[in-house]
Amino acid sequence: MHHYSSKLELLVAAVRHLAQQRGANLHERAQHLEEGRDRIGQAIELLWEIFTGPLFTANLELWSAARTDEELRAAIVESERGLRSATNALMRELFVAKTTDDPRFADAIELTLQFMRGAALTAIVRPSAEKQKRFVDLWKPVLAGMLEEGSGAGSE
Repeated sequence: MHHYSSKLELLVAAVRHLAQQRGANLHERAQHLEEGRDRIGQAIELLWEIFTGPLFTANLELWSAARTDEELRAAIVESERGLRSATNALMRELFVAKTTDDPRFADAIELTLQFMRGAALTAIVRPSAEKQKRFVDLWKPVLAGMLEEGSGAGSE
């Protein structure tokens, strides 16, 4: 605490650091996804690993604290907005062959992130890895279908 003038400053710095680390981790690991092999499935598995990892768990602790702290909540919203923007850009890069500028793409990615957050929270209180993995596997064709619809595939 001697580096920060208040507990809030420390927590805000932690929020920013975690968002930066989560984004860097996602970007770094995405570079190793195989070309041509089920990119959507690989990306979903990568997101699941990120959402069930220690950085996300630490982030949840800060989110919980932000429930009653408006300033901390504002810092989280700002950091998450930047992380969401970077994640969307990365997803556009990963799925470039399947996407256009269709606004449904952003909705598909946001829905995927919402699903991952909810499933990760559920995994904390009901840690049935096999069941959670099954749900993640079920999401892959759903996202693939959403992205195909958004790309104009099959339309004339």
